[in-house]
Amino acid sequence: MPQGDKTCHRFLYRIRRNCKAMVKHLFCLAILSAVTMLPAAAQRHEIKTDRIRTLQVHLNGEWNKSPILHLGTNDYLTISFDDLTHEYCRYRYKIEPCNFDWTLNEGIFDSDYLKGETGDQPIETYEKSLNTTVLYTHYAFRFPNARTGVKLSGNYRLTIFDDDSGDEVAVVCFSVVDDKVPVSATATTDTDIDKNDHHQQIRFSVNPRNLRLSAPAKELKAIVLQNNRWDNAVIAPKSDFVTPSEIQWKYAKNLIFKAGNEYRKFELTNLHYGTMGIDKIRWFDPYYHAELYAGEDRKNYVYDEDQDGGFVVRTQEYDDVDIQSDYVLVHFLLKREPLLQGSIYVDGAFCNNRFLPECKMEYNTDGKYYEATILLKQGYYNYQYLYVPDGAQAGETAMVEGDFYQTENKYSILIYFRPTGGRYDQLVGIREFRFMPGK
Repeated sequence: MPQGDKTCHRFLYRIRRNCKAMVKHLFCLAILSAVTMLPAAAQRHEIKTDRIRTLQVHLNGEWNKSPILHLGTNDYLTISFDDLTHEYCRYRYKIEPCNFDWTLNEGIFDSDYLKGETGDQPIETYEKSLNTTVLYTHYAFRFPNARTGVKLSGNYRLTIFDDDSGDEVAVVCFSVVDDKVPVSATATTDTDIDKNDHHQQIRFSVNPRNLRLSAPAKELKAIVLQNNRWDNAVIAPKSDFVTPSEIQWKYAKNLIFKAGNEYRKFELTNLHYGTMGIDKIRWFDPYYHAELYAGEDRKNYVYDEDQDGGFVVRTQEYDDVDIQSDYVLVHFLLKREPLLQGSIYVDGAFCNNRFLPECKMEYNTDGKYYEATILLKQGYYNYQYLYVPDGAQAGETAMVEGDFYQTENKYSILIYFRPTGGRYDQLVGIREFRFMPGK
């Protein structure tokens, strides 16, 4: 058989195999909450039905910002998603308050935290896709809006549901901060584990002068994130120095993060030829298929400007990206030997920071590579490969991506305050910064 025919044959084999897997994966999306490996309380957007794809939450029109509103400002979120039909569905949403650990707070009333209308709200803006091979209807709305908003700082869960059936279809998590305490923070590669090697240590402090603290260890809590990941989030680390003017977290071992590597990326903006990171684009009814260049284990640090796992919908061919961008089956390939007692997942914001069934890679013994097929809307994507040991909740970068101290990671520090006898956790301070060695 000619070499070109062999290549095509192998590709078609993967297409058939992965399309079967895709049906299974899409079915599994309906039960994501039951199979996710992360704690239920973590802040992660969630899709609960196979009809919904491409859930996006943008702050003030910017796609690479954390969904954190500043109380008393004009900050807003744009929330959008696609329903994979051309049938109009009457969707509504509700807002619920959460504690600092993202468990629901049932101790306050709607009137305590909502302003304007306090009931469920309709999603009234929608458009059908135009000239796409995969039909969908794009829904979008802003929050806060003329109908409703929130008046307390803290964490919130926005649940989108089908008004006819009452079924929940998606969950958006966001926060509101009332800047009461300044937060100072640094990241260093001179850690308590190693120096300029595999880790980055976070140290931070807050000035609580605007708070009335009677028991700082109980009333003040922190959460520290790396690249908006919640699988390796540090929740409520213990402070090691407390004075009336400063509380410090400097020597906590759980604030030493594995450094990882820069995210891999691809750009699926044209369906006629491969763009960045795309090896092949072909049409096999009923989908376009995009095969990424096969990845390998990274033995060294690879500098590349990335967006720390983010994604944004875009296309080169049309102006209205929301309704003219098509859906494509994207084939991820990772060449390596199989791993025992664990799994490899594709990780990125498009997976909602969850270890989803469709993001789990399967090993192809014939080709000696891991593979996964994910239905994605055209756009720019960051991703990485995480190894998750059996029974673990956190993914590990060392096995595939490597851990290198030079990696430019984004860190987020959130400070919560609940006074003794208080009914809710206030978000009173945030600090987000990007660690850049030598700068």
